[in-house]
Amino acid sequence: MAVYECECQSCGQRFEVSVSMSEHDSWKRQPPPCPKCGKVTTRQLVSAFSCKAPSKY
Repeated sequence: MAVYECECQSCGQRFEVSVSMSEHDSWKRQPPPCPKCGKVTTRQLVSAFSCKAPSKY
């Protein structure tokens, strides 16, 4: 699973969406709805990549 940052172009709400990489491809046809206003005028933001490795101890 990957976490993507999004922003609603209607109300300006920023939010995160956790989806699989294969599901992310479907956003070109149907972007995720805004949790605040429900509109699908959202866009993915460019964000830094991070990864957390499991602890050995």
